[in-house]
Amino acid sequence: MDKQWLDDQFERVGWDLEELLERIRYFAPDAKPTLVGYPRPVPADTDKCLTPAPGQTELPLADIPKDVLPFLDQIQKRLDDTMKKAVADASADFVDLYAHTDSNTACDGVNRGIGGLLENSQIKIGDDQFLPWYGHPNEKGRDIQAQQVAYKVEQILNR
Repeated sequence: MDKQWLDDQFERVGWDLEELLERIRYFAPDAKPTLVGYPRPVPADTDKCLTPAPGQTELPLADIPKDVLPFLDQIQKRLDDTMKKAVADASADFVDLYAHTDSNTACDGVNRGIGGLLENSQIKIGDDQFLPWYGHPNEKGRDIQAQQVAYKVEQILNR
């Protein structure tokens, strides 16, 4: 992957977020914009990703090589940092899910808040087939994220 291309994409995301937040301020001056970040999918200890979660047969992140996982985590962290900067520049609020989900990644076994790439979700796509999580929040992740969002909203309303 070309570093300049990636840098350009992050710059574009930052500009788009700043423009979005400016439009919100323009069209809804009394609004309290709050941007919700992404949860952390890859743990710092990538060895955890080499074992299927309890009850699963596939690795949490499928066949993504272990040496690529830190790069994926860096991308996710950089995206969150880009979001934080845009929010700070716009005097908006941010829910930092990345920081609050470091022990609930896709590779954290029974504590995972992210379903494995090939792990079946609870969404049926046939009589006996289920849509995989594809790295999206599972029930635990949904609850963790909802708690963090509710906490931030409560903080904002009590200012």
